[in-house]
Amino acid sequence: MIDDTAGMELDLGRVDRRETFSFERRFPIPTLEGGSADCRAAVTAAVVMSLNRYAVNARIAAEIRAECHRCLGQFAMPVEASINLVIQLGEQGEPPEGMEEDLVVIPATGEARYDLFPRVREELILEMPIKLLCREDCKGLCSKCGADLNKGACECPGEPVDRRWGPLRNLLNGENKS
Repeated sequence: MIDDTAGMELDLGRVDRRETFSFERRFPIPTLEGGSADCRAAVTAAVVMSLNRYAVNARIAAEIRAECHRCLGQFAMPVEASINLVIQLGEQGEPPEGMEEDLVVIPATGEARYDLFPRVREELILEMPIKLLCREDCKGLCSKCGADLNKGACECPGEPVDRRWGPLRNLLNGENKS
């Protein structure tokens, strides 16, 4: 897997009034079971400057190559997310209303750059479902022989019926024999 994350930096110094930045990168993304999945993300960010603040609105369209938790097959999962934040050059000031947690302050000294990659990665992780399924009705694998039940029934014999559950089964089937 290639970690190609260099270049997701917004060059705020080149923004005169409004600028659009586009990135397309491939990188690993962690999964809940401790592994990683291959992710290809396309990001389009619109940056609008007002005094010493930059409003950033980014749209993320990604495809994550993951392993299904039921059948263990590889599949591509589309994920979409967005990022809205305000970048301020200089000292901390009063954040715009409703943007308190999305205010980023960059010192006015040096280059005015902001790396968008950590936010992109975080948003994609938050958008991923807890259970990764190749499709909603995935039948998974047979617990005895390991056959993929999506491709057809396996040849394993059925579970032996425990006679002790017979009265409950009859009750559920409407066969009340008192």
